[in-house]
Amino acid sequence: MHHITSRSIALLTRCTRISSRSAPPNRHHLQSVTVHRHPAHCCSQPQLWNASVSRWASTASTSGATPSLNESYSETTRLFELISSRANWPALQTERGSLRKQCEDETLWERDPNKAVELGKRLKALEESLEQYEDTKRRYEELREMVDLAQEEQDTALLTEVSTDLQDLLSDLQKYSLQLLMSSEADQNGCFIEFRAGAGGAEACDWVHMLVRMYERWAVAQGHSVKLVDELKGEIAGLKSATLHVDGPYAYGWCKHEAGVHRFVRQSPFDSNERRHTSFVSLQVFPATSSTSEPLVEIQPHEIKIEVMRAQGAGGQHVNTTESAVRIVHIPTGTMVTCQNQRSQHQNRAVAMQMLQSKLYQRQLREQADAKSAQRDNLDPNAWGSQIRSYVLHPYKMIKDLRTGHDRSDVENVLDGDLEGFMEAALVHFGNVEQQKI
Repeated sequence: MHHITSRSIALLTRCTRISSRSAPPNRHHLQSVTVHRHPAHCCSQPQLWNASVSRWASTASTSGATPSLNESYSETTRLFELISSRANWPALQTERGSLRKQCEDETLWERDPNKAVELGKRLKALEESLEQYEDTKRRYEELREMVDLAQEEQDTALLTEVSTDLQDLLSDLQKYSLQLLMSSEADQNGCFIEFRAGAGGAEACDWVHMLVRMYERWAVAQGHSVKLVDELKGEIAGLKSATLHVDGPYAYGWCKHEAGVHRFVRQSPFDSNERRHTSFVSLQVFPATSSTSEPLVEIQPHEIKIEVMRAQGAGGQHVNTTESAVRIVHIPTGTMVTCQNQRSQHQNRAVAMQMLQSKLYQRQLREQADAKSAQRDNLDPNAWGSQIRSYVLHPYKMIKDLRTGHDRSDVENVLDGDLEGFMEAALVHFGNVEQQKI
C-alpha cells in the first residue's frame, strides 16, 4: 500500500488536467521522474533539477514570488545531495534485507543469544536511518515534480504551496544533515564537560565561572537536564575547576568539538587600573551514560583507589561535617575524578564512578581513532597560541572560532548560551575533514 499525501493528490489532479489537453503529454518529464527513483541517480543528474530551478526563477519573477526562493531551492538541492553522499544507501538497504532474514531465523536465539541481540540492535538502527532517508527522498522528489508542474501551468496558487513546502523541507534537511554528522555510537549520549583554569589568575577563575554558566544555559535551552557535579573554588573569585553533567539526547555529539582552550580578553574588574587582561580555560568533553544502562567500560575493583574527604563550599546540614566527597583514581591509567556536590557519600561515589567510566571510554575512543588532538594527555598548553576560540570584550566585541572561522559580535547573547552557530559550524568543519580523509 503506497502512502498518499495531500500533495500527491494535488499532483495527480493536475496531471489529469494536463493529459486531457489536445497536446501530447510531456514524455521527457515523466521519464525524468522515473530516472530519479534511485538515490545514486538523484545525485548523478543535478542538471535536471538545476533546469527546474532556472525555470522556477523565471516563473517566480512573473508571479510576484520572492527572488530568495531560487536560492532556497539551490540550498535544498545541495543539502539533499550532501545527505545522499554521506552513506551508501543502496548497500544499507541490502544489509537491512539480509538482517531481516537472519533475525527471522527461529534457531538464532537458541544458538547464539548475544549475536541475536546485536543483530536486533543493528536492524533497528538501520530501519530508523533508512526510513528517515527514504521519507526525505520522497518529499524531495515530490517537491521537484510540483515545481515542474507549476512552471508548466504558470499556477500561482501551486507556487505558493510549493514555497511553503520548500521552507519546511529545507529546515528538516538542515537538521538532518547535522544529525548525519553525529554518526558515532557515543554521539547519542549525554556528556560531562570539565573546566580547568589556566593562565590568568583570578581572571581565569572568573572565566571558568562564566563558561559554566554559558553551557548551563545552552543545555537548558535544548531541554537537557544539567548538574554541577564538582567544583573547586578560586582563591579570590570564580572557580579553579568544575564539571558539568549534561543529560540529553545527542548532548555529546553537539558538545564534543567544544573541547580545547578558550581565550578571554576584557578590562579586568579585579584590576584597579582597569587594564586589559587575557585569560585561558581548557575544556574537556567526554560521553556519559545513564545509571540504568550498561557500563561504557568494565572496571575491576582492584583497578581503582577510592578516597573520601570533606566537601568544600558553603555546604548545609552534614555537608562539611562528614566526609561525603569522593575521589576515585584508576590505577592502570592514572585517571582521577572527584565528586562532592551530591547529598551523601553514596551518591557522590555513584556519580564519580559514572564519570570515571566516561573518561575511560573517551580514552578508548581516542585510541581507536588514533586522535591527534587528545583532550587530556596531549591537550595543548592552557595559554597563548593554543586557543580554539577567542572571546574579546575589549577594545572591540567579537567571538571567533579559530578552526571554523565562524564569528559573532553579539557577545552577550553567546555568553548567555546561544552556541548553536558555533556548534553547527564545528560539526560541518570536522565532518568535511573526515570526508577528505576518506
